[in-house]
Amino acid sequence: MSSLLHRRIPRPSAAIVVAFAALFTALSGTGYAALMITGKNVANSSLTGADIANKSLGGKEMKSNTLKGTQINESSLGTVPTAAKAGDADTLGGNAASAFMTKQPRVFEAPIPANQNFANNTVVGTLADLAPGAYVVTAKLTYENDGATATATCTLHVPGGNDVTTFTHDVTNSETITLQKAVSSGAVFSPSVSCESDGSDDLIGVGNIIAVRVD
Repeated sequence: MSSLLHRRIPRPSAAIVVAFAALFTALSGTGYAALMITGKNVANSSLTGADIANKSLGGKEMKSNTLKGTQINESSLGTVPTAAKAGDADTLGGNAASAFMTKQPRVFEAPIPANQNFANNTVVGTLADLAPGAYVVTAKLTYENDGATATATCTLHVPGGNDVTTFTHDVTNSETITLQKAVSSGAVFSPSVSCESDGSDDLIGVGNIIAVRVD
């Protein structure tokens, strides 16, 4: 009995220690692998912002071109750096900026020359080729009625209706005639002035036809 109590239990050999260590490692690895969670284990749309730590996601975790304006608070963005100017930045509707900056003539004039003993209904002056648009057209001339006819008429010919002035014969004084008409034309036009005459009447001095564009 005494010899049995004093018998020493032998120490485990190095091979047994290594074997137990390998077994423990293998079992631990299997358990860890069993606890691994992947995307396949998560239901779609089940994670919320509360499940993700603040500032834990970086740009590398975001798929390119997936975020839209509705996901971004624009007020949190800084000033966007100036980028290179686009090729069409100087155009509007395909037209260069210079097309909108060009100064266009607004006043047009043609003379009515002096004319002695002109024939009846002679065109005494013409302002040629006004572009389509809205104008106020005015003609002014000096008429000397030397003939026997008591009255004479001068007419400003324009689109939409003429302006006609009739005046009385006066052998001692000349008449200053003014004709005027507002015109709106969708085509090129040429205002002109004609006057009646009995063949003995004169236009004296120099008159003119003036068109002022108002559109």
